[in-house]
Amino acid sequence: MTLNATVCGMDTRGRSFVDRAQVVNLSRDGAMLEDVSCAVNVGDQVSVRCEGNSRRYRVSWAESTATGRRVGLAAMGVSTSAENWLPASGTDDFLRPRMGSRRKFDRSICEVAVEMRMKNVSTAMWVTASDLSEGGCRAQVPHAMTPGTEVNVALWVEGEKVWALGEITHCIYGCGTGIRFKNLDRATRERIAAFVAGADTKVSDRREGVIEIESFYPAFSATS
Repeated sequence: MTLNATVCGMDTRGRSFVDRAQVVNLSRDGAMLEDVSCAVNVGDQVSVRCEGNSRRYRVSWAESTATGRRVGLAAMGVSTSAENWLPASGTDDFLRPRMGSRRKFDRSICEVAVEMRMKNVSTAMWVTASDLSEGGCRAQVPHAMTPGTEVNVALWVEGEKVWALGEITHCIYGCGTGIRFKNLDRATRERIAAFVAGADTKVSDRREGVIEIESFYPAFSATS
């Protein structure tokens, strides 16, 4: 069921506006509107009048659709007595659907010894990769690493050392460091592909479907 609503506020140029929209999702703490034509941005405050009731909201997110814009609103202030018929607040389990996979290659869960060498650092770092693909891996490192840092990576694949140039993509303490391989030669790519093809478990891309919680290796202690 959708409800007709009137949205009013100030645009980015400081001019007042009044717009008609459809309320497709409503709770005591927020609302989702469709067919919004006014130029509201995230953080803007608007007033919504629906079914004879008015309330102020802050724009939480906005996206374009085929018929206009879809806007998510967070309620401001205490709900009115007229809204008491709405369900009480609870856990929001809404997940925005993902458009597709961000990875070019599937990753497989496997433990691989990794030797990492960084520029201007003479000592190599020995760590373990918890997943691997032709495009990159996730390594369990003892300290934070700056995204964009280039590293030389040696992977011990079936008892043999395979070298690759990599770049740090992200680093989350306790969850591992993402490494993207750069300019792999054909022989190295085929060797890694053949190795991960035998793995039993694939790593899900969190942009696809439901977000799954993966089991991570224990974090390294900074004082150990």
